[in-house]
Order: sequence, then structure tokens, then C-alpha cells
Amino acid sequence: VTLALLALMLLSIQPAGAQTSTVDYDADDDGLIEVDSLAKLNAMRYDLDGDGLRGSVSVSDWANYTAAGVFPNAASNQCPTSCQGYELTANLTFPSSGQFSTWTPIGAVPSSARFAATFDGQGHTLTGLTSSSGIAAGLFGTVGNGGVIRNLGVINATAAVSSDGGGAGAVAGIMFSGSQLYSSYATGGAITAAADNAGAGGLVGALTGSTIRASYSTNAVTVSGARNNSYMGGLVGTTSGTIVASYAAGAVSGSGGTGNAYGGLVGRSTGAAAVITNSYCDSQTTGPANCVGFLASLSTVAADGHTTSALQMPTGYTAGSIYADWNLDLSDPADGVNDDPWDFGTTSQYPALKFDTDGDGTATAYEFGRQGRPNPNPPPPSPPPYNPAHDHPEIYQNARYEMAASCQVRTTGEGAEAVSTSTLTFDLGDYTRPITLALSLWDGTHFRSLQSQGINMPELRQDGQTATVEVVTDPAQTRFRLDSEYGLNLVLGYADCHTDDP
Repeated sequence: VTLALLALMLLSIQPAGAQTSTVDYDADDDGLIEVDSLAKLNAMRYDLDGDGLRGSVSVSDWANYTAAGVFPNAASNQCPTSCQGYELTANLTFPSSGQFSTWTPIGAVPSSARFAATFDGQGHTLTGLTSSSGIAAGLFGTVGNGGVIRNLGVINATAAVSSDGGGAGAVAGIMFSGSQLYSSYATGGAITAAADNAGAGGLVGALTGSTIRASYSTNAVTVSGARNNSYMGGLVGTTSGTIVASYAAGAVSGSGGTGNAYGGLVGRSTGAAAVITNSYCDSQTTGPANCVGFLASLSTVAADGHTTSALQMPTGYTAGSIYADWNLDLSDPADGVNDDPWDFGTTSQYPALKFDTDGDGTATAYEFGRQGRPNPNPPPPSPPPYNPAHDHPEIYQNARYEMAASCQVRTTGEGAEAVSTSTLTFDLGDYTRPITLALSLWDGTHFRSLQSQGINMPELRQDGQTATVEVVTDPAQTRFRLDSEYGLNLVLGYADCHTDDP
């Protein structure tokens, strides 16, 4: 008993720092840990199975994962429901210098440290990534069995593989069997193979028994120096996997060396398992004569090259068009419901990917990294600077009136009530004569005078040199309510205080 009491006493005086508090890093309980900073993105390399648990992670790696500003106090109930990966909750930009300016790929060692969880971009983008790695370069070095990357945009990425037999891509260097990438794109970047027997692709360097669906790249891909037997493709460098409903439009080029292969979509397709379905390259922009540069080892697949205008002409999943079969079931292939991932824009635009980033039930390409698409629901224009003389000439062109020293407005209420009932507080200055208020409301097009729309002016109350008046609009004047066609963007807050001197 004495020993037990002693143990309890020791526990009770344990320093606070030694006690473990827990934090919920999966706020929406979807099984994915939220990532809103480069530090958290970087921490993913210490948790390649995406469960947020210590598991077999080394002591030093776990210390990095739980460091201040990353995932401090991560514990067994970090995810109320068991976590299986991470999701991006903000657009992130890599700095040009300092920490994270040179990115070490997540899962950089092919044999033992592959990313094998879900990474959902949630329609967000990563901009300015620079990855120059040995065997595998990109945001992810290697993605292994069970790894899923989806709904991600990578902009202006630079990736170069420098070790023989490796791969470089904006999203991943090498994707191994059992992994998949879908509804993702890379644009504005430069991918390079600076090694022999390497694969360089705008999106993925080497696709090994894995799958890409509904994705595209406009990245430039090249081989540098006298390299041999390397493979450059607008979307994928070398593949023995599956590519479905995807395209590439970036320049593919190189010089020097022997045995290299260049393809507008894929540099090399190899093995009987290689499948390319309804996928294309822009034969005018990518450069090589063929979408698939080299067919090897039982591979018989090919991809069609089209002109820019032919790729931009269809504006939907029109029967008979090249995009007729692009409406895929991505999120749950077993439910039989197609996800409508593409926005085909106009006849002068390539297809772009859609996502419902704001959660309003409607997916748009503007929300998914914008991709050159206009906002389908632009906000109404902001009101111009208030000009009393211009907006109320009936008052200011009359010599009877004189401006007060100042007028400060406070609007109360929310929603429709912000218009139907508001309180205006203003400084009377040195004036003691009666005061007339003239109110204006910006309706999205021009100012309207509320005084001429049924304003009821109650008794003016004066306290020292400050006066307060409640302004109540006529409920019948619904066109000035905040629930009008301009949504919640109407502004009440322009008041003009002036003296009435008959």
C-alpha cells in the first residue's frame, strides 16, 4: 500500500511538460489530417502511412513530426476516426530562399520509404516547388501500394532527377504498383532528366503498374546533357501502368546521348500491362511526332495526337467527340455515379478540372486553382467613394444647407435587419440648429436615397455634442433589403449630416 501511495504521489507531482495533451487534427472527421502550412506538408514525410501515430517512426523523426508549429502533442486520438492520410486546406507557395526553398521529396527512398496514404489537395495548389533529388524528384519521391493523390494542382514546379534509373515529375518521381493519381494537374513547370535510364514526365516520372486518371500537364520536359536511354513525356516519362482520360500540352525536347525517347504524352510504354485509354497530346505544342515515343516489351498501346484546335473544340462530353468517355467515376468506382470532373470551357480553351472548394454543392474550375477560368459568381462591384454634392444635389446645390464638421456612422443589425433598422451616430460640432439627415444606399449599380424611399425619422436625441438617431426603413421597400438580388453585399453606412438653416 505504501509503495502504491508513493507511486500516486510521484504521478501527481509530475511536471506539466511531461503530461500529454491531445489535439484533434482532423477537424472535419473525414479521416484526413488537415495541412495548412509548408511545415505540416513537410511533416508528412515522417508519417508515410498517414495515421498520425508514432508506430514504427524513429524517435528523432517523431520529434520532428510533433515539433512546435507542426503537430504538437500528436497522440493516439489525434483523429477521432482512424486517419488514412492528409488533406490540403489552403494554397501554399514555396519560398525562393530559406527553409523549404529546396524540397526534399516525400518518400524519397524507393525501397523502404514510399508514401502509402491518401493526399487530397481539396482543389488547392502548391506553387514554386523546387526539387532536385537523386533517385526520385517531385513533391513525392515515391508513392507505394495504397498511395492515393487526388484533387491537386502543382504550379511552376521544377524537378530534376540526377541518379541513373530514377524518375522526376511535378507530383511524383516514381509511382509503384497499387498507387493512383487522379483529378490533378501540373502547369508552368520544368522537369528534367539529368541521368541515364531515367524517366521525366510533366506529372509523373515513372508509372510502374500504377494508375493516372482525369489529369493533365502543360509542363516542359527535357533531358540535359549527353544522357542515354532516358524517356521524356509530357505527362509521364515511362509507363507500365494505366493512363485514362488525360492529356498533355507541354513542350518535350532534348539533345545528346543515345537511346533516348520523347513522346508528347509518354516517353516510353513498356510491358503488357501498359494501358492508355482516351488520352491525348497536343501535336502542335509538345514537339515529338508521336504521343508515345517508344513502344517496348509487348506494349502495343498508343495515344492520339491532336491539333490545339481539335483539343479545344469540344465543350462537353459530346457523343462522338474525343471527350465522350471522360465523365469518369473517380471518387467511388463501385457506386456507378460519374463525377463530372472536367470543365471544357470555350472553343479556345483546353479542358480544366473542377472541384467544389467552397462546399456550396457546385464544382467549378475557378475554385480548383482557377486554371484560367473566370469566377462564375463574381461579387457585385464595390461602391465608389461617396460624393455628397454629386449624390444629393437637391441638398448641396441649395444655399440653405451647410455641412457639419463630421459625421460618423455606426450600422447595427445583421442580414436584412442591417438595412431595416440602423443607428447612426454623428458629431454635431458647433451646430445647435436643427439637423436633417440624407442617407444613401449602394445597391450594386448606384447610390439610392433612402430618404425618398419611406424613411421614418424619429425624434432626435442629443447628449452633449453627440446626437444619435434611429433610422427605420419602410418594410415595403424590399429592393433595399440585404436579401435582394445582390445577396449580402449591399452597404449601409453612407450618411451625410448637414444643417437645415431656412
